[in-house]
Amino acid sequence: MSDTRSRDEVREDIAETRAELAETASALAAKADVKAQVKNAVAEKKQAAADKTAQLKEAAAEKTAQVKEAAAEKTAQVKEAAAEKTAQVKEAAAEKTAQVKVVAAEKKQAAAGSLAHVKQSTAETASRVAEHAAVTKDHADGIVRERRPVPLVVAGAAALAVAAAVTLLRRRRR
Repeated sequence: MSDTRSRDEVREDIAETRAELAETASALAAKADVKAQVKNAVAEKKQAAADKTAQLKEAAAEKTAQVKEAAAEKTAQVKEAAAEKTAQVKEAAAEKTAQVKVVAAEKKQAAAGSLAHVKQSTAETASRVAEHAAVTKDHADGIVRERRPVPLVVAGAAALAVAAAVTLLRRRRR
């Protein structure tokens, strides 16, 4: 069969073999060129790192947006809760203020009544002391004048003042 082949066929086979041999030599040369292989590997790793960096940046941006949105929602919730609590506290304070005003008014009225009672009691006591002093003066007019030069009126007024002071002090302590 090899005799039967034509020259053109043989030439084609030779050309094909040369092409294959050139490719094989080129592949062997590429494998033998370590520097080029390292450059290619570095370039591939750089590209992979750049791709990964871009992916991470995009993911971080998405997460940041999600966190911002969640923070905004929580902030709105907290503001709403704070406004509700503030309103409740204001309402409670207003109620307590009203209660305190009522109690203060009651205490004021009680104090005014007590003061009027003290005044009346003091006046009654002063009147009784004055009457007693007058009776005592009439009774001891002759005896005291002879023994003591101090007029009975001064002694009676002093007794009246002491009685009034004692009454006031007793009323204040209650």
